[in-house]
Amino acid sequence: MIAEVSALEERRNATNAELSNLESARSEIDEVKQQASAAAADLATVTEQLESRRAELQRVDAELDPSKMAERKLEIERLTEELRTLESAMPALRAERDAALRIVEEARSFEARQAVLERELDRLQTEIESLEVDADELREAETQLKRLREDLSRVADELGRTEARRDRLQGDIEELEAHGEAARALRSQVQELSAELGQKRTRRDELAEEVDKLVARRETLVSESAGAGIGDVDEAVILEDLTKFPPCLEFPAQLRHGPRTEAEALHTVSTYLQNHGLAYSGRTVRAFHTALKINDSAQLTVLAGVSGTGKSLLPRRYAEAMGMHFLQIAVEPRWDSPQDLLGFYNYIEKKYRATDLARLLVHMDPFREVELAGQPHERKDHMALVLLDEMNLARVEYYFSEFLSRLEARPRFSEADDERKRKDAMIPIDIRGLRKSLSLFPAHNVLFAGTMNDDESTQALSDKVLDRGNIMQFAAPREFQTITQRHEVGRPDEVQSFKSWRTWVRQPDRLPDAERSNADQVIKELAEIMESCGRPFGHRLRDAILAYTANYPASGSGGSDVRIPLADQVELRILPKLRGLEIQSHADAFDRLEKLMRDQLGDGVFSDRLADLRDKQANGTGLFVWRGLTREG
Repeated sequence: MIAEVSALEERRNATNAELSNLESARSEIDEVKQQASAAAADLATVTEQLESRRAELQRVDAELDPSKMAERKLEIERLTEELRTLESAMPALRAERDAALRIVEEARSFEARQAVLERELDRLQTEIESLEVDADELREAETQLKRLREDLSRVADELGRTEARRDRLQGDIEELEAHGEAARALRSQVQELSAELGQKRTRRDELAEEVDKLVARRETLVSESAGAGIGDVDEAVILEDLTKFPPCLEFPAQLRHGPRTEAEALHTVSTYLQNHGLAYSGRTVRAFHTALKINDSAQLTVLAGVSGTGKSLLPRRYAEAMGMHFLQIAVEPRWDSPQDLLGFYNYIEKKYRATDLARLLVHMDPFREVELAGQPHERKDHMALVLLDEMNLARVEYYFSEFLSRLEARPRFSEADDERKRKDAMIPIDIRGLRKSLSLFPAHNVLFAGTMNDDESTQALSDKVLDRGNIMQFAAPREFQTITQRHEVGRPDEVQSFKSWRTWVRQPDRLPDAERSNADQVIKELAEIMESCGRPFGHRLRDAILAYTANYPASGSGGSDVRIPLADQVELRILPKLRGLEIQSHADAFDRLEKLMRDQLGDGVFSDRLADLRDKQANGTGLFVWRGLTREG
């Protein structure tokens, strides 16, 4: 039984093992069934995709028909040719668009000039009407004179006849003296005739005096109608107002006792600005200072930006700290001629009504002798800064164009002693009747700056002004800081000597060879960029950039980096000329300019600001306008 039980247990174990194997086989069978179901689903999907591919293959076979392929090739060739035609036409279309924009700007300028000419025409019409009134008065005076002469002639004839009659009656009296009553009657008649004769003589004298007055009046009217001018009068009386001492030259009056270095002067300026609570970066102050130094190459420094960014304060405080006389002139919208800057001749008062600018030029001219009340006011070695405040309220070309041309025509400072070379720079004063014409010379010791607000009420600057000036664009503040109250700061009472100032001025040929080579390379790259934009520049701008680079003061550490002034000149001279340029169509030029600023000039802040403005304006108006850059330090 034990053996049988053991056999049964072995059989049970074998059966259990077999059952375990059957369970594993059953799981495998179930898994195979699931795989078979998935394979069937995949087969259905593949079959469907195969049918889709077969349909697509049939469509492609149909499209690959040689006749249809030929049509597709012809269509591609036609579209390619149209693309080439459009690409070749793009430069011409861009040039045409730029030309149209310039024509629009010129049309606006012509409209403004037409308005000026219309006002001038109205003034001339008024003057003509006044002359016609004078002519009518002259004709009336001549008629009255003729009538009075006839009356005088008639009275003279009557006087002659009366005298003859008196003589005859006197003879009759002598013959009839013995006849008593008849003689007395005749005497009475003679007395009456004598009284009448006296009255007629008085009337004759009155008529003769009136004739003399009318003759003098006629001569005056004829002289004025013919434009004879002021006549033979005292020129000193006429020019009395022009030679007055302007208040802006009264303080400071004493020259510095000794010269100072340029670094000392700039340190004084920076300290003075800080004491007034003004936060201008050192680079901004040096840029303004250098722009004034190169007035031989760039005659005007313009500070532009939105109102309230400190454009007017910088020139005023700089002049005070530096020891320069300061004259601020408020430009008015009605200005349209140089007379608004220098004054005019008043024909009623027979005097020249001068402006403070004209008086300043007279007293600052080192080649003119000026005295007031017998006491000389020596200002020949002084310096003055003239600020045209909000200069683009009126068209700058109308009231300042001739003045700017005269500034450019000045001889170099070293040649200014030659009167013949100063001739082209002389600014004529319109006073008719003087024995010798009068002109003013804008000497090199008078510097010119201007401010302009960026708003819809102002006029854009023309290429003539842009080519002859440095445009410093003040950016709108991003953060508004609390202004710290400062104590009253005393103004320096010593004048900066112009002779000392000239020792700070350096010529471009004094640039080291390596720096000059770097500057020439950058200028060449800028010229190529501006040429591609349709805004090329010439030798004048090249010379001004080199002059600025050579005259830029060294940093506080004493080192010199030519890249800094070159970057300044891109901002002050190049970017203002790109105003109104279409950004999208000149993307390559902007790319090159950003790369130049970042790689060659090492000014990543400038490059980032340019890229930021470019992106914002491309998504806006699509036209480029430089909005300035706020620098730190």
